[in-house]
Amino acid sequence: MKLKRWAWSALCAAAAMVAGCGGGSGAGLDGNGRPIGEGADPGGPMTASFASIQSHVFTPVCTACHAGGAAPQGLRLDATNSYAMLVGTASAEVPSLKRVAPGDAANSYLIHKLEGHQSVGARMPFGGPYLDANTIGLIRQWIDNGAQQ
Repeated sequence: MKLKRWAWSALCAAAAMVAGCGGGSGAGLDGNGRPIGEGADPGGPMTASFASIQSHVFTPVCTACHAGGAAPQGLRLDATNSYAMLVGTASAEVPSLKRVAPGDAANSYLIHKLEGHQSVGARMPFGGPYLDANTIGLIRQWIDNGAQQ
């Protein structure tokens, strides 16, 4: 079967685009394995509010693993589910701790995971890079202020 000239041109152009995408080399990805620039402007600097934490941390960092039906411990941290799955909900790994205990960051499972307390297992994000002290501080402040939505 003979290809028409326009079909051959389209096929060649498509092949060139595929060949130039990096083929799994990691080119174009940030330290979290996400596309560079993805969510680069989540609405200004991070603050101690749920919306800001969602757009700066949960969505760009945590949903790499904590999304969909295969989310570890069933914990989905996408914008639709994260608040209900965190605030006032017992941890699956350590049921004596709430994932987020409003007004009590020191006894919130989320803070223990982010800071790497041995009593709760692996530090998150799993394998790093870990959140910096300022980011964890803002999450602590949000929890200590009542973890309002």
